[in-house]
Amino acid sequence: MKNTRAALLAVALTAGAVAAGGAVSPAAAAEAHTLTVCAAATGSCDHTTLSSALDAADPGDTVQVVGTVTVNGTTTIAEDVTVTGALGAKVVQTGSAVTFRITGAGATLTALEITSDTPKAAEFVYVGADDVTLSDNTIHGPRQALPMSGWVGNRGFVTAGGISGLTANGNTIHSLRSGAYLNPNGTGRIAGNTLHDTKGDFLIDNAAFTFTGNSAGDPEARSEWSFVVFEGTAATRYPSMAKLSAANGNMTAWDQRGVPADEVKFVAPLVAEDCKSGGWKSLDPGFRNQGQCIQFVNTGK
Repeated sequence: MKNTRAALLAVALTAGAVAAGGAVSPAAAAEAHTLTVCAAATGSCDHTTLSSALDAADPGDTVQVVGTVTVNGTTTIAEDVTVTGALGAKVVQTGSAVTFRITGAGATLTALEITSDTPKAAEFVYVGADDVTLSDNTIHGPRQALPMSGWVGNRGFVTAGGISGLTANGNTIHSLRSGAYLNPNGTGRIAGNTLHDTKGDFLIDNAAFTFTGNSAGDPEARSEWSFVVFEGTAATRYPSMAKLSAANGNMTAWDQRGVPADEVKFVAPLVAEDCKSGGWKSLDPGFRNQGQCIQFVNTGK
């Protein structure tokens, strides 16, 4: 399929060229295609596996998941394609492997529910290329029994060191050991995501992403920590836990770099109940009394 399209594109480019200067008309550009994927029993899609659809896709194409598709192993997105889901689409991992490995610059993964049949010690999404977009996905593992310290090491997404241009927005991530592990010197924008029920939402290992508008989800299943800045992260990155928290719905933040003492933690109350029964005394933005704590909940100030 790819060879056929390449030949057709070459013909179109030749025919569309203007004699003076050899410019190509817009009409000569190759048309993007949508390839659908669904379980074999459905029988109404172009492909029955994600891997076969991606093998057939060209840069600029869209691969759309319909219904529930099961994978056993890693699906690699190696080109600038969009993998998306129709309404209610779900990808279920049954193997002990990364579910999506993104190595194609400019690729997009969007509008999918991504989970596994049992907890797996692997990330659901590995981002190993520049200018990748993760948007409007729901990424979660099966619920695990407390305490979190005994949970399988599953993660929502992991970034390779040094990538640039990541956009992660509008995702819901929950019921995982960690929401995202961000390796050194990665850059991009992580905004408007909702996370809960993790031991750590964003684990920052000397990464340099911008975080805005992220928020804590289900108050009945809070994450142990929202932001964890690891020792070894440059001092110029995330110098204020209070500002990082304030830019992200007062999510909790823990600086492990040992400044000024052993650790710096910022824990803001999310609901009025956090302030009651002496709770206001144990919160790290200092409150004078319960009333001031409740005012903070109501106003964010």
